[in-house]
Amino acid sequence: MSRRELHDLLVQLENERKQFDIVDQEQRQRLDEIIESLEQQKLYPENFDQYSNLSSQLREMILEYENQHPSLTNVLNSIAQVLRNFKA
Repeated sequence: MSRRELHDLLVQLENERKQFDIVDQEQRQRLDEIIESLEQQKLYPENFDQYSNLSSQLREMILEYENQHPSLTNVLNSIAQVLRNFKA
């Protein structure tokens, strides 16, 4: 996984989060937790196993948002792919 690639996706995710109106505070908190975990992943890529639940969190959010927010879903899918590539 390229740190630059993950950084670019994090920037996109943060931009999507700002543009997208999340009414539910729980959804906002979950997205913030994913962003925080990804920031840690970017800083410490050798500790990927520490964030093993990150992939499942991303899958859950992708399923939740795929119909309502396709651009957010695209970014989350890209991040999930980067993480899959890193694990391989």
